[in-house]
Parts: sequence; structure tokens; C-alpha cells
Amino acid sequence: MQASSPFSLLGRRALVTGASRGIGRACAIGLAEAGADVALVARDRAALERVAGEVRSLGRQAAVLVTDLARSVKAAGVVAEAEKAIGTIDILLYAAGVTRRAPAGEVQPEQIDECLAVNAKSAFAIAQAVGRRLLAEHRPGSLIFIASLMSRGARPTTIPYGISKMALTGVVRGLAVEWAPHGIRANAIAPGYVRTDLASVVYNDPMLREWVTSRIPQGRWQEPDDFAPIAVFLASDASRVITGQIIFADGGWTAAL
Repeated sequence: MQASSPFSLLGRRALVTGASRGIGRACAIGLAEAGADVALVARDRAALERVAGEVRSLGRQAAVLVTDLARSVKAAGVVAEAEKAIGTIDILLYAAGVTRRAPAGEVQPEQIDECLAVNAKSAFAIAQAVGRRLLAEHRPGSLIFIASLMSRGARPTTIPYGISKMALTGVVRGLAVEWAPHGIRANAIAPGYVRTDLASVVYNDPMLREWVTSRIPQGRWQEPDDFAPIAVFLASDASRVITGQIIFADGGWTAAL
């Protein structure tokens, strides 16, 4: 991509969590294709190494960082390792996520805690660590989070996940408002139903899959690759006036009655 393009990420450095598969992997590759070097974070080293190979094949640097983001105290160390490997992080793509399913009457407090830990608390902690360095160096940056349809509404048996994704919108808007004067933007991409491991319990049930598909105006489930161009847009100067937004990229789900 030409450096003069507003969509170019040449010279930028991205930290992508949940980078071993699904939306995280797709966005990591997309950011690299646009010119960014990428630090890849997840729990599966072998899978991360495969993604790193794809990034390097594009002529970009890749760093592999194996960690479990269920503990937000690890955030500062992860960011420090990433910056040691590829330099100050300009772009955060937080795609790590977990879900816990149970009927409302059977939800356990620890299930809510597990979802909040990864989906909201560590999202903030990683963003905080990235933002602190950007602020110290007087650099702009873009913080991008993967939200969900559950950031806006609910489905039966999804309360722990929904609580955490609604909390994530508070992270996005809070950081956007506070750091906007410093040139640091924060936004979220809210997918609909995507063919990933996280949604496999729905996709693998023929009746549920058919019902979901019938609700999507575009008539199809999304694929992880659908979100890479949106991530590039939000990471780039092309979106320089966009901050504090939850962008529902859901095939029209939230627009339909």
C-alpha cells in the first residue's frame, strides 16, 4: 500500500490479542497487509507461530507473545514485551474473548467474573498500558476493540457474556473521551454472528443456525475476514475523526425489526 494513502499503516506497530484464530488472526493479517508490524498475543504458541509466518511473508515484523489474559495484571508486561520486540505500539486490536452460557437462574458469579476478566478488565488494562506509553511520547494512536451484538441487546443464556460486552462499551467511550485531546482514538467493531469457535455452539445446531441466518438481512453469517478491512480503516488516518463509536458490522441485524 502506498505510504501516501490515508489507509496505509506503513511505519505503524500493532498489538493484536486473540491473534491465534478467528477475528483476531484475520485482523492481524489485514493490518500487516496495510503495512503494520504486528505483535501477536494468545495462549496457543503453535497457532501464533503460524500467524507470525503469514505476517512475515508480507514483509512485516511479527512478535509472538504467549499469555493468558484472564489475569489483567499481566497487561503491562505484555505491552512491554511487545514494544521491546517491535517498538512503541500505535495500534491495539483487542480481539481476545471468552463466553460462558447458562440460563439466568443457573448463572454463577464466577461465570460473570470469567467473562469480565478477559472481555472487559484486560481490555482496559492492555489499552491503559498502550495509552500510557503513547501519552508519555506525545504520540497519537488507535485503540480498537471487538464488541458484540450483546453490547446492545441480549439472547437467552448469554448473561455473563452480555454483561462483559456491555462493560466493554464503557471502556471504549471512556478512553475515547479522555484521550481524544491527545490524539488517541478508541472504537469498537461489533460483529453479528461470525463463523468462529466462540459461536460454534449456535452454528452447529441446525435449528439455531437457520433461525440466526433468517434474522440477518444479508442472509449469511459473517466470516472473520470480513472484519480485517474495518480494522484497517479504524487503525488508519482515514478514520481520524472517528472515536468513541461502537460500529455494528452485523449484516443488518440491528437495523431490522
